Amino acid sequence: MSAPERARLETLADDVKERALELRGAPDAEGAGRDLNRASERLAAAMVESAESDPQVADSEVVRLRDDLARELDRLATGEVKASRGNGPGAGPEAQTGDATLPDPL
Repeated sequence: MSAPERARLETLADDVKERALELRGAPDAEGAGRDLNRASERLAAAMVESAESDPQVADSEVVRLRDDLARELDRLATGEVKASRGNGPGAGPEAQTGDATLPDPL
């Protein structure tokens, strides 16, 4: 991935992060949630576009990425995703050790 492409995705990811943090105390939680969903959709679309334009990414990987992102966006839109911090009930091993790693989307 080129440096400009990485910077573009980083900017979009930062926007999603900021909107997620703002949602927590927003006086208009519904509007803030819609803004977060739109930002998430922009990031997902840019990730797919980036993968499609990368000759090192196989078409099957692009399809898988598109499907995974669509599923996650749907989960966000339906409120199935619950944010959690700490070692509370239901926290996975990564929450208990503090060593969470995200899978590489490509």
